[in-house]
Order: sequence, then structure tokens, then C-alpha cells
Amino acid sequence: MVSAAVALLLLAGVVAVRHPVAAGASGQSLVVARVETTKRVVALTFDDGPHPLWTPVVQERLAAEHVPATFFLIGHDVVRRPDLMRNELANGSEVGDHTFRHPILTRLRADKVRAELVAGREAITDNGGPRPTLFRPPYGKTNEAIDAAARAEGMRTILWDLSLEHFVDHVAVAKGVAKLVDQVRPGSIILAHDGGKSDRSRTLQALPLLIAQLKARGYRFVTVTQLLSDGTAEANRT
Repeated sequence: MVSAAVALLLLAGVVAVRHPVAAGASGQSLVVARVETTKRVVALTFDDGPHPLWTPVVQERLAAEHVPATFFLIGHDVVRRPDLMRNELANGSEVGDHTFRHPILTRLRADKVRAELVAGREAITDNGGPRPTLFRPPYGKTNEAIDAAARAEGMRTILWDLSLEHFVDHVAVAKGVAKLVDQVRPGSIILAHDGGKSDRSRTLQALPLLIAQLKARGYRFVTVTQLLSDGTAEANRT
């Protein structure tokens, strides 16, 4: 998660995270956590896939409701199951880079960070996906140097303002979804998971409830790229 020392602010239509400037660096990086918009749109994002057990069920439930999502993929798992990534793209979703092996990037040297980003990107492109323009650091842990590395590779860093598992993993799923829906705002970016080592069965239970309740409140689901396009031209620049 994002450090408590990191402040959220509103800038040109995008809610961003500003990281303290590293010694010797100039300027600050803009990392998107939510888009400020009057439209009732929301982006549903999934991390840590593709996974042979959880990802196909997520895809099935999204397709049934005609909901696109943004999947931040671990390159190592894309290489093992490229068909799952291709299915995501075929169903109208988009994919982003989530590194190759999902390390904590803030513990790595700069060359190792870049290697993770590049390998993750190439796993996507080498297996039939488009060159990603979105990047999400594992565990949401990032800093100015990591953000700069992502920008150098043509990717924008995307975090989130709400996490599905935070609401449903330790309480009754229906109750947790209801609390989450109450906190969704136009332009929210919702984090969920379709991979990793954890049991994602509660996420799968929650997903149709979340979609139905947000649709009932007039929300439309879009990809992160589409969500960013709802801002002003300045909002889409770092």
C-alpha cells in the first residue's frame, strides 16, 4: 500500500500521488490513484495474473456482464499461460505491466528495476499482446526512481483508491461489497486480484455483486486508459 507519508492531491483532473523528491533529483513524479470526473465511470483492475484457476472465472464473469477491466500481468505467468492474456484482450480488456517476477522494487538496484519492467513488457509483447502503456508496481511500492524508470519505458504508473480484498477478505462478502460500493466515487480505480498465492474465492464471490450494485447506481465500467481519457488534456500528462 502507499505510505502514509505520501500525500494525495488533485491536479488537472487526476488524483495523484506525489513522492518526495530524491536527493539530487529535480521535480516530482505524478502517479495516478483516481481520476476526477463528473461521469459515473469506474475502472476495475486485477493484479498478479494470469492464473490458471482464478483468471478464467474472472474472465467469464466479466464477459457475462460485458465489463472490461485492466489486468496488470506478471510476465513470468504470461509466458506460462499466454492464452489467458489473449482471452482478456479478445474480451475487450486491456493489459499492463506488473513486472516479470513480482519483486518489491524499492529493494532493488536501478538496473534490476529496469530489467523487471522490460522483461514484464516483453513477456506481453512476445506473446501477442500490445506494448503496455500502464504499469503497476508490486504491492503498490514505488518511488521517484521507479516511476522514472516506468516513464522511460513509455508507461504511466497506476495505483488505486479502493481495494476489493480489503473489504471482503475478513467479513461476510455481501457486507464487504456493500461497504465498498458506498465508497466508490466517479473516477475510482478499484484493485482486485486474479492471481498470487492467496485463495481468491472470496474475490470471485464478490465480483458479480460489485458489478451489479455499481451498475444499479448508474456506474459504467471502463478500462484505465478510457478512464484517463475522461480528464483534460493536461490530466493525461506526467
